[in-house]
Amino acid sequence: MKINTGIITWLTFVIILTLVGGIVLSNFATESYKNVVYKRVIDEKVKRVDIEANEYLKDEDFIPNNFDKREKTFSEFLHQINNGEIVGMTVWSTDKTVIYSDDKEVIGKTFNDDVINTALGGDIVSTFSNSKLSENVSEGSANNLLEIYIPIKSDSNTVMGVIETHVSLDSIDSYHVNENKIINLIVYSVIAISSIGIFLTYYAFRENLIKPIKQIHEYARKIGSGDQEIESHTKGFDELQNLVNEMKVMTTLLKEQQEKIVKTERLSAIGELAARLAHDLRNPLIVIRMALFLIQNKYGEDSEINQDVKRINLAMQRMSNQIESVMNFVSTKPLRMEKISISKILKSVIKNSDIPDSIKISFPINDVTLDCDSDQLEVVFENLFQNARQAMKDVGTLNIRIMEDHDLVKIEVEDSGPGIPDEILPKIFDPLFTTKQEGTGLGLPSCKNIIEQHKGTINVKTKVGKGTTFIVELPINNKSQNPNNLPRLPQIINT
Repeated sequence: MKINTGIITWLTFVIILTLVGGIVLSNFATESYKNVVYKRVIDEKVKRVDIEANEYLKDEDFIPNNFDKREKTFSEFLHQINNGEIVGMTVWSTDKTVIYSDDKEVIGKTFNDDVINTALGGDIVSTFSNSKLSENVSEGSANNLLEIYIPIKSDSNTVMGVIETHVSLDSIDSYHVNENKIINLIVYSVIAISSIGIFLTYYAFRENLIKPIKQIHEYARKIGSGDQEIESHTKGFDELQNLVNEMKVMTTLLKEQQEKIVKTERLSAIGELAARLAHDLRNPLIVIRMALFLIQNKYGEDSEINQDVKRINLAMQRMSNQIESVMNFVSTKPLRMEKISISKILKSVIKNSDIPDSIKISFPINDVTLDCDSDQLEVVFENLFQNARQAMKDVGTLNIRIMEDHDLVKIEVEDSGPGIPDEILPKIFDPLFTTKQEGTGLGLPSCKNIIEQHKGTINVKTKVGKGTTFIVELPINNKSQNPNNLPRLPQIINT
């Protein structure tokens, strides 16, 4: 299968975008988590200092004098608040003088900077510093420091001074590194799973959507070029599989229709030739019939000649019947519709047929009047009665039934013959198919054509050894003079 470079490029872009997005997300998550942890540390230290300051410190402790006493006081205070993370502390008075510090050299000195001013204004300030740059020995023992400037307020909510604590972040950073690893592991796992999911999704779509669509396109191209053989083992979404199956059904039906068209064209050509031949044979038959009439009148007393004339007449009658059968099949003249009783048509056919007395006819007592061409329907039932007589070999029962069903009339012609074998049944309505030596194979196809002209149907059900029933259904009210509806295939029921 040819690789689509556009899809591969798009897939690569999506995976790279997912990777970059995952990295950005990982960094954002770790930084957010880090800020949360630092905020929690600041809140804890401020709370601890506030609680202890309210208990141990007084306003006079922040007066910049007697620094030895201040050192003792704040050393004890530092010991009280320190849990091992505070590596240094500096205390400022309201006049910005350092009254206590673990760095002895700055005690008694005054500093004026924005951070101290903000803290003396009552706001908590926190900054990060690099301990390696610090000259303080105690601070230098840590890697990263968090400097928290905490304003200490009196009961009257006035600022007495500022306590600056230097908190070591080593243990927090160590914990944070481990947490970062876990976060990164989770994020990169999600990236990997997402990338695999994207690839599998692409693969699934390629196998179940893209590939079947390409195959459908190929099938359409083949059908367009006249190749109607589709052998598909397409795997894809149910809708596409159904579409391929529908295409297979469509090509099968298309092939059948093409075969029918070819067969119809062939039959049309044969029909034109047969009609021409039938027309050409009628005139010689008339001449022969007239000649036989003259011969019979001249030599009527000669029994031997009469026997010959009789044989010739029978042969001519068979030829005439076959010519009429051909003309009935190829005839396309419009119907002459009239209101007439179906019982009257059936009785006329029985009267004019050569059905022997050895065949018992069961005729219905009910009747239905319908719009039809009586001459054409007589041809239909004459063929059906003739087939029934031949099937029963002039001995049996012929049951005729008339049933009205809403706007339809159903006529059933049932014989007690041997039935129609399975291998013959599907072909009985095919033109030129016959099992009789003197048959044309156009009787039942002619019946089918006439019934379809009336917008009706002819079906057959049979049971081997029991008999055959032909079922004709016709609309009762049929106003069409020349219907142009599509032909309907007869239904064959083998019981």
